[in-house]
Amino acid sequence: MFRATGVMNQGAMKNTTTKKQPPATTGFAIPLTDSTNLGLAMLIAESEDGQYEPVGVVASIGEAREIATSDLKGRMRRLDRGNDPGPCPYSYRVWANGIDGDYRIAIEIPATSL
Repeated sequence: MFRATGVMNQGAMKNTTTKKQPPATTGFAIPLTDSTNLGLAMLIAESEDGQYEPVGVVASIGEAREIATSDLKGRMRRLDRGNDPGPCPYSYRVWANGIDGDYRIAIEIPATSL
């Protein structure tokens, strides 16, 4: 009868790497970065009391930040001139098409961070 005295390929697993889990994508096919192409995403300004106003269509989170900053500055200028600036944005949300084909929030940008 044959008896193994040692384990074959004993050191074979020493140099293998473990699989790292990718970050959660919250309903999107890929992880979202500032430069990820979102297709036709919508930037929405939302006030603290729930009012909302569409700002524009954006293609990336980076572009959304730029347009949100410009929109907030424009509202501040209108307010300084005594004109109606519209709802005071508490945050800007980017709504993009998710993995299931529905629109979901890709990122929320607090107005205080702009």
